[in-house]
Amino acid sequence: MRKLRATAIRMHGIVQLRIFKRALGRMASAILIGILGSSGAAHAATASNASSPMGTNLAPVNYYSSEQPFLDIFKTNAGWSTQTSDNSETNEEKYLNLDTQGWPITLTAVNEPSAQKFTQVSVLLLAALPSTSNGVYPAGQYVVMYLGQGTITYHFDAVKVASLSTPGRDVINVANPTSGGGIMITITSTDPNHTGDYIRNIQVVQAAQASALTAGQVFSPTFLNLIAKFRTLRFMDWFQTNGSTLASWGSRSSASYMSWSTSLGVPYEVAIQLANAVSADPWVNIPVMVDDNFITQFATLVHTQLGSTQKVYVELSNEVWNSGFPVQYNYSIAQGKALWPNAGSGADYGNNWYGMRMAQTCDIWKSVWGADSGRVVCVMAAQAANPWVGTERLNCSLWTGSGNAPCSAHGIGVVAIAPYFGGAIPSAWTSQPDGGLSNLFASLTSQNDPSIPAGGFIGQAVGWVKGYQTAMAPYALPVFAYEGGQTFIGFPTGPTSALTDLMIAANRDPRMLTAYQTYLQGWKTNGGELFNHYNDIQAYTQYGEWGALESFMQTTSPLSAAPPKWQALQGFISANNCWWANCTATVAGATPMAPTNLTVH
Repeated sequence: MRKLRATAIRMHGIVQLRIFKRALGRMASAILIGILGSSGAAHAATASNASSPMGTNLAPVNYYSSEQPFLDIFKTNAGWSTQTSDNSETNEEKYLNLDTQGWPITLTAVNEPSAQKFTQVSVLLLAALPSTSNGVYPAGQYVVMYLGQGTITYHFDAVKVASLSTPGRDVINVANPTSGGGIMITITSTDPNHTGDYIRNIQVVQAAQASALTAGQVFSPTFLNLIAKFRTLRFMDWFQTNGSTLASWGSRSSASYMSWSTSLGVPYEVAIQLANAVSADPWVNIPVMVDDNFITQFATLVHTQLGSTQKVYVELSNEVWNSGFPVQYNYSIAQGKALWPNAGSGADYGNNWYGMRMAQTCDIWKSVWGADSGRVVCVMAAQAANPWVGTERLNCSLWTGSGNAPCSAHGIGVVAIAPYFGGAIPSAWTSQPDGGLSNLFASLTSQNDPSIPAGGFIGQAVGWVKGYQTAMAPYALPVFAYEGGQTFIGFPTGPTSALTDLMIAANRDPRMLTAYQTYLQGWKTNGGELFNHYNDIQAYTQYGEWGALESFMQTTSPLSAAPPKWQALQGFISANNCWWANCTATVAGATPMAPTNLTVH
């Protein structure tokens, strides 16, 4: 069992790597500025988000995600880990004999240059989740359904209930869910009779929801309820946008693949079905390297499957101006240099190329949608602290100089920024009797230290909104927030540092409710429109405290018992109908998209 625990720790190391990459992007930003079945029908005309002024980013999908959006928990696994019979890891994953959907056909290595060491493969689920007053994740019985012949064993928090298990359907009991444990599922033998009937199509679901999963439902009712009031859902992290090298439509993620936590991200069909389920407008991010056919096929897919009451927001990649995301950042510069080799050493290749490619993307989407093109909102993303990035992309003079209209004239509907508040704070604050909390909250609205921006962090963010209102006036474009919220990051200090403790404590402090209220009111007062918070549900670490909730297990009803940021967002939605022209969702009198079944095996 000690070796199994070591396996969990190593697999959980992916947590730190992925969150670290996200944190680098946030830090770079600061530096640069100084599938439903029968339940899948969209909500009808009384949709609770019809007049909502707010959307949310969804958290990355993985086995340690405290969002846990799917009924089939197995879809969050990070892939197979190879092990010996005594549960020691062998790191032979690349030699596994997998079918096209990721299931082990045999436990015999393929093309391994040396002697095979592994005899079994495992996946980890529901591990490293935060502990809340309501527990880590639900206790009780879970059902494991699968096809094929072989042997599956269970470890950590899970114990098989032999008396209730039958071939193809195991029942496991989780009496005491732990943050350090989770559920490990191990295949120790498969296709023992060599007939090709290997173990596959594994599904793991809470016993009480097994019939719903069998009926074709995909999303957790708890998750659907939590996101019900958000007008938009931004799928940037679900799609693994940052660092994506996806180029062709045929290589995209498949709903039938054994995991939706791969580098390809959650399948697009799943995202569209989620948007339909809660009558939300999807905000989709197009991988930076894709060709025109990919863009055309994506536009066609969304037009075919999205409910007729909904819009779609289309954005090219994510923060391509940000060197903290080197794949998309460097790609844009290289592409620009290739297109305009004689532009000169001072040319802004990256932003000009981005503006051009976003304009081309918008042209394709609008063309595909035809008479429905008014429901396509093309987003020109920009840097909050620097309006020049926005105007440079809209003007795209290098492309315009080649005989094309400015990028702003290609159907661009909004400019979107990420006006976060917060930033680096002095570590000396942690020596105060309250650990620095009073200083931190004072810094949000006033300058209580030479390192803090004039007017405080919230004042700085509101100033960015004002700056964009002025810069966008000649283009008559509204300003949206593709991301936003607080951005205090303890990195590079350790997970148990005083600075990390201060930032986590601040996000749990009741004063954060007041801070968010001030911030969101400043956004509205100064002309900002749709606001997408970053993000909905994510555990707090030294790499950031992004989630409005830390766990899907937290109490949200009554709202007064919810964590402060969740109170602020939901309270702002309730108190503020969207305030800009034609913002109310066109749900009245329209027919929601009929539910469709996804093929997930």
